[in-house]
Amino acid sequence: MKYLYSGLVLAAGVLGAAAATANVDSDKPPTHQKSDIREAILRRFLRESHSPVESYAETFIVEADAHHLDWRLLPSLAVIESGAGQRNRRNNFFGWANGDSRFSTATEAIHHVAEALEGARAYKNKDLAGKLAAYNRTPGYHRAVTRVMERISPSAEPERFSAEKPSDPAKPRG
Repeated sequence: MKYLYSGLVLAAGVLGAAAATANVDSDKPPTHQKSDIREAILRRFLRESHSPVESYAETFIVEADAHHLDWRLLPSLAVIESGAGQRNRRNNFFGWANGDSRFSTATEAIHHVAEALEGARAYKNKDLAGKLAAYNRTPGYHRAVTRVMERISPSAEPERFSAEKPSDPAKPRG
């Protein structure tokens, strides 16, 4: 009987620890909180551009967030470099390494370019203008990319513009 009681106490302790750990994990915020509005905006833009990379809208955003980039940058580079994937060779719709790089998947390409724009020596610790100057030194390139970024969304924080302003309670309705 003594061993049965000890076994029950031990089992209860293990189950209690597991339950406590599960509750800690459930309190974590979602890792991709802003995805809904940005993903919808990006999908619509890519669809209207007849882009074959529309299905990667979420991947563009996840990788941009993970690498501290403006969420509009990667798809804008794809638009400029390959017509948003329409002139895509070997999943290299970024024109990476003068178009010579090969990627086994589009996801790999997006991850590779995002990672490089964050940490590679040519791009590290640079603002957007510096990153774009290093990416392509052609005059007007920076402006071309930022125009596409503005077409995707006028702001890096589109949720500020997505909610309707509440009506003023002091004003009469009519």
